[in-house]
Amino acid sequence: MRPAALALAALLLAAAGEAPPGGILSWCGGGVTGGGGGLRIAPDGSVTQLRRDRAGAPLVETPAPERRADYARLAAMLDAAGFTRLPRGTPSNMTCSLAWRDGPRNHEVLWPIGQPPAALGPILRDIEALR
Repeated sequence: MRPAALALAALLLAAAGEAPPGGILSWCGGGVTGGGGGLRIAPDGSVTQLRRDRAGAPLVETPAPERRADYARLAAMLDAAGFTRLPRGTPSNMTCSLAWRDGPRNHEVLWPIGQPPAALGPILRDIEALR
């Protein structure tokens, strides 16, 4: 991988931090500002909205207590989609990602904004509904 591509990958992957143990992290960002946003879903169903205005800016984490996720159902959807077998993908100018950290499962999938893997369509719709 070229140095510029490595630098871009590092920036994008550090954009939202890691999904917590047992967590699902959905994030989109990059482009001119390097900013982005997403959601972190914990196994207890709690939802945290994430936002970074630009590259290098602090990550703003806003708990959303009025929103609850059915984590077990989302995890089952990830299993059904074969999430851990999907290719990791590569960062692009504007990149979206979905990461799942759950016991032995530790996987992340990246795609250019607007071009998610078809297998993730149903779960991404459910996650988007939590925003």
